[in-house]
Amino acid sequence: MEMLFFIAMMLVVIALQAVTPYVIRRGESFGVMVGEKAASDPVLRKMKRQFLQWNIVIGIIVTAIATVFLAMTSTENGQAAIFIIAIFAILIISFLIYIRFYKASLVWKHENLQMSENKVDIVMVDTTFHRQKLTISYVWYLIPLVLIFITLGLTVIYYQQIPSQIPMQYNVDNEVTRMVAKSYRTVMMMPMMQLCMLGLFIFINYMMSRSKQVIDNDNPTDSMRRSVLFRLIYSKFNFVMCLLLILLFMAIQLSLIFAISQTVIMLMVIAMIVIIFGGLIFLMVRVGQGGSRLKLAENGEKDKPRPVRDDDANWKLGVFYFNHKDPALFVEKHFGVGWTINMARPIAWLSIVAIIGIIIIISILFS
Repeated sequence: MEMLFFIAMMLVVIALQAVTPYVIRRGESFGVMVGEKAASDPVLRKMKRQFLQWNIVIGIIVTAIATVFLAMTSTENGQAAIFIIAIFAILIISFLIYIRFYKASLVWKHENLQMSENKVDIVMVDTTFHRQKLTISYVWYLIPLVLIFITLGLTVIYYQQIPSQIPMQYNVDNEVTRMVAKSYRTVMMMPMMQLCMLGLFIFINYMMSRSKQVIDNDNPTDSMRRSVLFRLIYSKFNFVMCLLLILLFMAIQLSLIFAISQTVIMLMVIAMIVIIFGGLIFLMVRVGQGGSRLKLAENGEKDKPRPVRDDDANWKLGVFYFNHKDPALFVEKHFGVGWTINMARPIAWLSIVAIIGIIIIISILFS
């Protein structure tokens, strides 16, 4: 069982890494801005295919080696270590492959695109962008909040029915590996994690609505329409993930009170993993970064040709955004799907550190 789970998770990670060049904005090549027209060049398209092939081949090799070691290891800690090392190995190797093609894209751009040394960067900005409906209403998050209060209330009401020893950790065979004595502090861990999780997803929803707009100069009208749809779609999926995780944690907590078998909980965990990762892969392929893969209905508007937006200097290695002049805290990724922070803004760093700190504190206090 654990072997099949391991292989399945590795294949998901490999697939997510391998298809990345095909789901980023059409005007980008491995974190380098080249414009939509230039991105269709045979050389750049060949780079994408090679990136896909290298990731699949090396990913399968790493998975095969890790599977052999996993079969030879009987301890739970050893198996967990192999799993983590294998995941990081794939991520690191994939990043090294990416760096190779990032540098090749820079060379291709320098040799094939005429960029004036005295150019003035033109950045398209729509002042009405943030007044549009970019995310779902925060009212929707009252639903998981109610579920958290129900979990909390039932925990308090049926506290006496909770066993004196509470299982805190299971292995993949659904066997308890760690238990702690019952107390109000320990039984409240799950509701507190639910609250923390809810706050995190609300923060992500806020980040989607306030992050910097990215409009391609060579096709601004369609680019803006795609960007609006992209944020709205991912905002809805963000809420679905939040609701699923809150329900899962609620079921785990109620299993301490009512007769909910651990087999049912395990099936819920598997179903949640399939839905979330399957949904992410589907959105990556169907929507793409910034909505680049969405098919839009013709609106009759024709954009005039404009210079290609060139902000490569602000993107270190094409993935780390560092721009003191940009007040934005969050920006869309150049390579990948989603958002990243403006590393030149201390507040952005503090927000990430605060989130991690809260999770660690709750884990320590209620474990």
